[in-house]
Amino acid sequence: MVTVMPPFSLQKSERIGVMAPSSYVERDDIEKSKALLESKGYDVFVHPQSFARQHQSAGTHKDKLDALHSLYADKNIRAIWAAGGGNRSLYLLDGLNYELIAKNPKPLIGFSDASALLNAIYANTGIEGFHAQIFNRLHNFGQLDETLCALSGECSSMPMEEARILQPGRAEGCIIGGCLSLFHYLPGTNDCPNMQGAILLLEDSGDEISRFDRMFAHMKRMGVFEQIGGLVLGEFHDIKDSSRPFGFSLEDITLEALDGRDIPIIFNAPFGHGKNLWPAPIGRKGVLDTATLSLRFTSLP
Repeated sequence: MVTVMPPFSLQKSERIGVMAPSSYVERDDIEKSKALLESKGYDVFVHPQSFARQHQSAGTHKDKLDALHSLYADKNIRAIWAAGGGNRSLYLLDGLNYELIAKNPKPLIGFSDASALLNAIYANTGIEGFHAQIFNRLHNFGQLDETLCALSGECSSMPMEEARILQPGRAEGCIIGGCLSLFHYLPGTNDCPNMQGAILLLEDSGDEISRFDRMFAHMKRMGVFEQIGGLVLGEFHDIKDSSRPFGFSLEDITLEALDGRDIPIIFNAPFGHGKNLWPAPIGRKGVLDTATLSLRFTSLP
C-alpha cells in the first residue's frame, strides 16, 4: 500500500515519539534532548524500549518492532524520532507492518543506521522520512534550529556554499539515500525505493576507503548508477586508509562507478557524521542544480 501525502510539517505542541531502532542509548542523553525540545514547545514521549539493552542492541528485534509499531498506531504521535544510531536496524525490515504504517502516516526521523528504515518505509508506503540528527545528540547539536525549521516545512533547501561540483548539471527527482554502508544493501530488494531519475544522497564515516570502493562497485553492478538522475555526496568523515595505501580517492571511485554518465555530482554537501547534518526529506521531490549550487526540496512526485 502506497500513500501519497503532501510534504510533512511538524508544529510546536505536537507530539514526537522516540524509540531506539539500533544500538542502545544513554538515558542522560535522551532526557537532556527531551528537556530541550520541550523547552522549545514540543511534546515528547519516550517509549520505554528506548532504554532496553541486549548486548550492544537496544533490546531484541521484537522489542524494537513492537515499540515502532505502537508509535505508528498511536494517533497522538505526529512524528517518530530514532533515539540513536549504531547497528542492527536492517533486521527490522522483514518484520515491518507496512499496512499499519501506511494507515498511520507519519515520518521517521534519523540517520546513519536508520537509513535502512527511512528508505524501506518510503519504498513500501510512499511516506517520507527525514535524514536528520538522531534524538540522543540533539542536546548538543549546533543545527537543531535548522532541523526543526526543515521539519516545520519553513526551510526547503540544503545550503551548498562549501560544496564542490564534480560534474555539472541539473536534475529533478525523488530524494533517496543516506548512509552508504546501509543503503548499498537495499538495491535488488523490495525495500529499495524507485531509483529511476532519483537524487541519491550518500555519506559515511569511520571506514577504509577501499571498503567504500567495494560498496560503490556493488551498487554499480546492481544498476544504481545507471538509473539515478543526480548524486550528492555529503561528508565522508574520518576516512581511513589500509596498511598498504589504497591510492584511489573518493572522486576516483565515484567517477569509475558512474562510468561516464553525464549527471550532476556534488561533493562535500553539508550532511554526514561530522560537524554538519542538514536535514533532507527522504521521499520528497528535489531539484539539484549546480548552476546555483543548490538542492531544493519541493513536493512529492
